[in-house]
Amino acid sequence: MKDLINDAFFDNINGYKLDINQRKIITDNKTNILVVAGAGSGKTLTIVGKIKYLIEKLGVNKEDILCISFTNETVNSLKQKLNLEIDIYTFHKLSLEILKNNHEYFKITESDYLEYIVNEFFESIIYNTNLIKYVIGYFKYYIKEDLNYELLKTIYLKEFISYKKLIIKFINMIKSNDHNTYNFKKYLKRNRYIFNFKKQYKNKCFLVILFTIYKIYLEELNSSLEIDFDLMITKAYYSIKKKGMKRYYKYIIIDEFQDTSITRYNLIKAIQEECDSKIFCVGDDFQSIYRFSGCTLDLFVNFKKYFQDSKVMYINKTYRNSKELVSIAYHFIIKNKYQLSKKIETIKRLKNPVKLIYYTKSNYQYRFIRLLDYLDKIGKKEVLILARCNHDLKNAYENVVNNCFKYKNLNLKFLTVHTSKGLESDTVIVLNLTDDVLGFPNKLEDDEVLKLFFKNKEKYLYSEERRLFYVALTRTKNDVYLMTCKNHESKFVLEIKNKLEVIDV
Repeated sequence: MKDLINDAFFDNINGYKLDINQRKIITDNKTNILVVAGAGSGKTLTIVGKIKYLIEKLGVNKEDILCISFTNETVNSLKQKLNLEIDIYTFHKLSLEILKNNHEYFKITESDYLEYIVNEFFESIIYNTNLIKYVIGYFKYYIKEDLNYELLKTIYLKEFISYKKLIIKFINMIKSNDHNTYNFKKYLKRNRYIFNFKKQYKNKCFLVILFTIYKIYLEELNSSLEIDFDLMITKAYYSIKKKGMKRYYKYIIIDEFQDTSITRYNLIKAIQEECDSKIFCVGDDFQSIYRFSGCTLDLFVNFKKYFQDSKVMYINKTYRNSKELVSIAYHFIIKNKYQLSKKIETIKRLKNPVKLIYYTKSNYQYRFIRLLDYLDKIGKKEVLILARCNHDLKNAYENVVNNCFKYKNLNLKFLTVHTSKGLESDTVIVLNLTDDVLGFPNKLEDDEVLKLFFKNKEKYLYSEERRLFYVALTRTKNDVYLMTCKNHESKFVLEIKNKLEVIDV
């Protein structure tokens, strides 16, 4: 312990002094390590410290280290912070490299091709009464009135768009959880039980449409000899099993491990078995918000089941949030017991950091503009405006554009909560926290058919939506302003309402 505290190497990692937990984690040499970290606790800094420690202190060759992150932005950020010539890839770029090294080449389809197929399908079935019957059958569960296809595409357009997004989400989850999904007939035969719904007609309606679209999508890919990003990971896995690895890595370091899917896990395991590598994973299960792309929290929560000779370690300190905000966010998120309990420490104090703004359906825009006026007057500069859905974000942005001359002192940034993960801001506003189908929580996004099909071990209602709200709360370095509709408050707002300061602006 004394040696770690006094080791000057850890006093300056990219200009920061590492705490004792980070030092212990970096120097541990267990075969498989999971680092459980809270929001704003220095996850990236710990990764940078680990890689520099391996190279500078243990003498590991740069060529023996593989680092994997989830987006091009996080990969570029790591490259910039490390400033070292090591292999840092997204899972997709890594898969492409493996295939290329094994002389296997595929044409990669456009990233929005599945969305295109879905939109084309719903345009083409306008006269197909059999398929339209199943579309209407699904919506009857949510909308208790006489429906026809034209009404769905006009009056209930928002709900219809979310329905199409749910189909895309479901297909992506299928592809990310099974290696055999490109063989549609085998996949459908093996999962035939999902159509045995005597009392769940809504689910059957959804799945009939989904598998009809999925079959079309796979046939279109095969006919043009194309492959998408998820299937690329599957192909890379099989390529390793058949041809091995041309590059050997002693260490595999994985960022944002809470967002790993079964196909990604299998790829990691295939590389590890081929190269006899050590695994070092960093993530936060409280921020696992990409189930729509096939990620499963089970890999994180049950790390020791998936990786033998393993160890779970913790980074406990947050350098972003106040103690008061941590208390509200932590007690909210930990109600779901299918997560790893962690003690989050901070020395930062701030009175009433989470504030509630009420509006009515008729004065929402007015209240939003008044809130920005208020922040401008009290000297706020950097404001992150978050929404659960793009539709709410677009409305807020257009509202501000129409009043832009008022806010010359405010630096406003508009993002969905999903795209805000990993970011921070002085002040945060969260929009549309209402009890509605497309509110927050989003009731379509947590459709029960997802749980039925993927056998999610989480039993807690709106489990992923809760984590999404936790991400929204913890983006701030100071205050969070929650906008909610009077008498139609979100379930999430009602849960924490007695801990919030209501302000009238």
